[in-house]
Amino acid sequence: MRLGLCLLSLLVVSTGCRHGAIPFLPASHGHLLLAMDVVLRDASPRKDSWDVSALLADASVGKPPVELEPEQAPGGFAEAVQLLKGTPSQEEVQRALGDLSAACEAGLQASCAFLHDSLGRPELISGGRFVSPHPRTLVERGMFSLLIFQCRFDTDGRVRDCKVIEGGPVEGTQRVLDELYASLYRPPTLAGHPLSIPYTFHFRFTPPNRALTRENELAWARQRVSQYPQSASAWMALAQWLAVQSPEERSYSQALARAHSLLPGSWWAATEVAWQQVQAGQYAAALITVRPSMRREQANPYVLETAAAAYFGLGQCPEALKVQERAVGLMPNAWPQPEQERFQRKLKDYQTACAAPPAAEAPDVSAGSGPR
Repeated sequence: MRLGLCLLSLLVVSTGCRHGAIPFLPASHGHLLLAMDVVLRDASPRKDSWDVSALLADASVGKPPVELEPEQAPGGFAEAVQLLKGTPSQEEVQRALGDLSAACEAGLQASCAFLHDSLGRPELISGGRFVSPHPRTLVERGMFSLLIFQCRFDTDGRVRDCKVIEGGPVEGTQRVLDELYASLYRPPTLAGHPLSIPYTFHFRFTPPNRALTRENELAWARQRVSQYPQSASAWMALAQWLAVQSPEERSYSQALARAHSLLPGSWWAATEVAWQQVQAGQYAAALITVRPSMRREQANPYVLETAAAAYFGLGQCPEALKVQERAVGLMPNAWPQPEQERFQRKLKDYQTACAAPPAAEAPDVSAGSGPR
């Protein structure tokens, strides 16, 4: 029985190879958003880098967020960098992480870049010999399993304070958890300083030479939210599989809202919620919702499209044009031609409307003008 230990990427699971990530049309906005991220990450020279946005989402759970106004961000950034140049205590390192994150959220790209460059991922030194949690009879029947533990990396490289978010048979789950506690890691770091942070482990056990179909994955996702209604991962998986397979289902919006409420730091869920807000004419709310997603290091054209529609709905033409132009410029050449043309048409619509007298009718930025 082999084990896949990773932060699961749904589109990688569902599409396999690199070129398989490009979806067939028609596809929902959520599906296109996911697939585009896979393609962009695959093409990036830093595709193996740590997903800092996921780290910060984990680290923010249960904590009051540090908030900085845009004019305060440079000072907060400079103070954090200066602090990290010395020999800070763990409390000071944690404070620097919060200040850097807040400066990034306030739109200071220098702070976002510093986080991406200075955050070191944990690396396994010893242990990690995870085995299937299932009895042999279930293994022989091709039993699949997903275990999720919400833990904390300590500065000594040990994993502590684990909470079972999703588990299998009690005995098997404890066996995997014991091995996790016994493992030693090189701890995560910030500018070289060991860091104590929350971390969510996903263990996916897959029988040899077996794979779930998309239909199987969707059925499994439905089962998970029924069994673990407080699991953000379960709701995220359900929302993403519905985006790929059944975006017209009423349950898609419900699953998406639940995923976003349980994990507000998820860029994908936030963007999709913002897209739905745009469709409903809630442009100010959409802009607030999508802004954190715009600050990811890897810009996604569908995130930018959502922001541009929100700006335009608010009558902020210069911002809408600038963001939509950037979205058009970031489109990969291999992306489906109809989608590239749709992005270009939307830009022309904005250019025409923004150049017209105020009384001119604005182009539609609702659901009818783009993917579902």
